[in-house]
Amino acid sequence: MRFITSFEIVRQALKDFTNEIDLPSNKVINQIPLDQLIQKLDLSSCIKKGGLEGQGLKDFLSTFLSYQTRLHHSGYLGHQCAAPHYAAALGGFVNNFTNNVPSIYEMGPSSVALEVFLVNWMLEKVGWKPTPLTALSRMAEETFGGGVLVNGGSIANLTALIMARTLAAQEVWQEGNPDGLSILLPSESHYSLTKAAGILGIGKKAIHFVDVDGRGAVIPDSLPSIFKKIQEMGHLPIALVANACNTPVGIYDPLDEIADFCQEQKLWLHIDGAHGASALLSKTHQHKLKGVERADSLVWDAHKLLQVPSLCAALLVKNHKHLDQAMPVGDNASYLFHDKEQPGLDTLHRTIETTKPGLGERLFFVLGSIGQDGMADFIDRQYQLALDAYHYLQSLADFECPVEPESNILCFQYTGAVFDSLFLRKKLLDAGEFYLTTTLFKGTRYLRLVFMSPNTELKHIEHLVSSIREIAAKI
Repeated sequence: MRFITSFEIVRQALKDFTNEIDLPSNKVINQIPLDQLIQKLDLSSCIKKGGLEGQGLKDFLSTFLSYQTRLHHSGYLGHQCAAPHYAAALGGFVNNFTNNVPSIYEMGPSSVALEVFLVNWMLEKVGWKPTPLTALSRMAEETFGGGVLVNGGSIANLTALIMARTLAAQEVWQEGNPDGLSILLPSESHYSLTKAAGILGIGKKAIHFVDVDGRGAVIPDSLPSIFKKIQEMGHLPIALVANACNTPVGIYDPLDEIADFCQEQKLWLHIDGAHGASALLSKTHQHKLKGVERADSLVWDAHKLLQVPSLCAALLVKNHKHLDQAMPVGDNASYLFHDKEQPGLDTLHRTIETTKPGLGERLFFVLGSIGQDGMADFIDRQYQLALDAYHYLQSLADFECPVEPESNILCFQYTGAVFDSLFLRKKLLDAGEFYLTTTLFKGTRYLRLVFMSPNTELKHIEHLVSSIREIAAKI
């Protein structure tokens, strides 16, 4: 009974939070100093006395939600985090309550079923052969695709590079890294990849940045010369990473041409599609990933354009053996790995994580609610909105964009006054009507919009322009 009562209080609070998202009195972002916020939430009293229920729970949620950044707000144009579909929250709630762990089949058969099904669904969208569900006992002898859901694209990117390293240096788990391992990255790559190089013990000095054009896309014709230079240095390239799309401006690399080079050099091709792989669902935009099926591995985040809350990312591979053999399991896990009747699939050996929540519940509940066509419509809408905003801003004498967007990411500059983008962003955040970020691109800092909220329309960008001009007029 206490659970039902508290659940109803939370339900009502979230209902009010949702209904009031775009009220003029509610800011998209509301920041106060951390020490003041901890005091307002009365956290110390809560953990000393307990009893967070009834009116106390109502009061706590009222304060707590009033300082939460509102990702569904029409003025949310910030980071690449989804404004989650309500169904995803239901899926997460179910798993949070049952606490089934899909790393081991016997710890969550239904959760594992969702994850395997979704990984296969994604593999088919890429163009790879899905895992045959009726032949799990013969997995080691067959070649087909594989994958695993993990807590974020950073873990997925790291795991992909672990696969590439294990393949290139097969004694690495016993002997450690041989000298000279290196990675080829576009200069506009996500920072998780340089971080992964450090974690792997390869180091930033062994990262070789490949040439990109004025839009930030890899120039395929430049690859042979840099590859030759690496070889002359005595280095052993283990992988080349391509972006689909890149983080600063949302541009896709020419995957087919890059795949030609990697095939010729027998070099592992990893595609960081954390943000842009969702375009595979769109008939309008899937051509931007032409050649994706020729890669060896792909990262695809559901917590970006698939309307799933953070975190839920898929690491997908063309050949499941590379993933299954990438990270040998130690001898001290006999309580997990032993002879047993196995009606399903364990994925514990496929990821750095051991225990993890049922990530498939979040994604499946959304797809089950709106269907893959509904998801494609959402992606098309966000991509088109970015393009419409681009044409609008380009039509204005006091605004300019560095590149035409290929996704739902758009960068721009206000040229009507002499002050930098960081100053302008601070003024906008202080007002609270808009939440946007900035990025460095080609040495210049731009304001950056990411169209994540289904409530954002072109009229809100027109209002943003007016707000920027008002700020400039007061300087």
